Amino acid sequence: MHSVSISPYFASIFCTKNKQKFLLPSLNKHHRNLQIRAMRAVVQRVASASVEVDGRIVSEIGPGLLVLVGIHDSDTESDADYICRKVLNMRLFTNESTGKGWDQNVMQRNYGVLLDGVFGAMMKVSLVNDGPVTMQLDSSQPSKNTTGVAEES
Repeated sequence: MHSVSISPYFASIFCTKNKQKFLLPSLNKHHRNLQIRAMRAVVQRVASASVEVDGRIVSEIGPGLLVLVGIHDSDTESDADYICRKVLNMRLFTNESTGKGWDQNVMQRNYGVLLDGVFGAMMKVSLVNDGPVTMQLDSSQPSKNTTGVAEES
């Protein structure tokens, strides 16, 4: 995993799989009764990506996925878990052994995921698209069950 620099505004909501951790900004738990909105993520397959704050690179990856996350006050940890699980399992990469396209996820390729920055800061996000391949995820997709907890995929 690449080292990251984060501000105190980020909380410890992590997706953990295969000993890798991906950080999401904190979610405000006391606003759950507001109108339901979805956590959204735009996922881009990249050859490389970085985030710069105040002239200093705070995070960077080589090949992998750049994830831009939109968060609302009503989002919950289950929304974050859903987005993380989907990002980690998206089959956006070619299997080099078989030559089959769209066959492997970021973990199978041991690639990076850039999903962080400094909350509230002016950031410069740089990326080199690989494709380009851009996907949108929405935590209110029909794969959520009636209890509001995301189902395993």
